[in-house]
Amino acid sequence: MKQSPLIQNIKELLKEQQIRSHYELSYYLAERGFENTSQPQISRILKQIGAINIKNSNGESVYTIKHELMMPTLDTQVKELVINTHTNQLIVMIETIPGSADIIARVIETSPMKKLILATIAGDDNVMIIPSSISKCEQIKSLIQEIFN
Repeated sequence: MKQSPLIQNIKELLKEQQIRSHYELSYYLAERGFENTSQPQISRILKQIGAINIKNSNGESVYTIKHELMMPTLDTQVKELVINTHTNQLIVMIETIPGSADIIARVIETSPMKKLILATIAGDDNVMIIPSSISKCEQIKSLIQEIFN
């Protein structure tokens, strides 16, 4: 089923840009020739395509398409598979899009940061990293963000 050019452009913008508001999305759409897109129309389309608000790595609230609906393709870059990274000072958790945790774990296990890690455990959409020392959690989290951002 072919989507309307407006919906296609909104999806592209959500993938390419860090869109923080309907106003910002409207601005980018106007740059692409969609000058008269209303806030209610944008709101309906965002809901229709499954867009949600999440916190990016800078703590800003941005729109993205629900990760459950995203599937990696041959054109997907590895860094696009990582959603977020968290630590509780004991372990580091990496959220990935579904089905991608094993790929991310392998990248980490073959990187120089492997010497900081005791174990890496991959599920479907999460990677748990157990550091060699709990004092390494923040360092590991920072290295992961450098690799995948």
